[in-house]
Amino acid sequence: MRSRSFPKSVLVAALGCLVLSACGTQKAATDHAASAGSPVKATTSPKAPPSAEDQEVRFIELVGQAIDSCSPDAPDDKGGEGAAVPEGLVIEEEPTRIYGPGETPPAVPGDAEEAPVPLPSDTPEPPNPANGSAKPKQPVEVPLPSNEKCYGDWHADRVVEAFKNKKANGYDAMRTKLTALDYPAARVHRMPDHGGQPRARVDLRFMGGHAALEVTGTGSGVIVEVFGAPETEDVKLTDVKRKPRLDTTM
Repeated sequence: MRSRSFPKSVLVAALGCLVLSACGTQKAATDHAASAGSPVKATTSPKAPPSAEDQEVRFIELVGQAIDSCSPDAPDDKGGEGAAVPEGLVIEEEPTRIYGPGETPPAVPGDAEEAPVPLPSDTPEPPNPANGSAKPKQPVEVPLPSNEKCYGDWHADRVVEAFKNKKANGYDAMRTKLTALDYPAARVHRMPDHGGQPRARVDLRFMGGHAALEVTGTGSGVIVEVFGAPETEDVKLTDVKRKPRLDTTM
């Protein structure tokens, strides 16, 4: 399975784009109010929820903090290429064979262009997925590489700490708390209750990542599980099939 780290330059670029988008939206609204010539000064309620752009900007800042926490010390880059050869180790190269008169070197694949082999006229066409009757398979949980596991654990720890000694009274209260922790509302998804306790999934996937959280309420806080979801954008987090492991992070 392919995994990707999150280059800091990419995070900065993504953060800049979101900031510019949010600023452009606010500027357009201000210009519209000014052109209307209204004598009433436009004000924003201090209790107004942050916009979707603002929420995503805050989330990207969290992503940067998590990556910084999980990044090992940068290697010493001296501009060299490849691994150094230990002192005293001699690497012998295979001598090049010289062919005499009348000898022909062996053929090298690709020297002669191979003509394509035509398919028989009675070969059936490949099946068309659109006409198939098979139902798409349900996406399943995927394993996380060590760097993404650390990334998910960082988020899990802060969620557990925020809910410590605080009972989650229903999904709405849990969702409100998670969004207050700078997880965008669009990334928090409701799941069926577990044993009468509210349950939610938080989508942490970013730039090809797989990490996600499953948060289950308890009488004195929450249980948080880190799991991997397919990185494909069309895979909904709520559709990912997994085996609950409620004996994890407390």
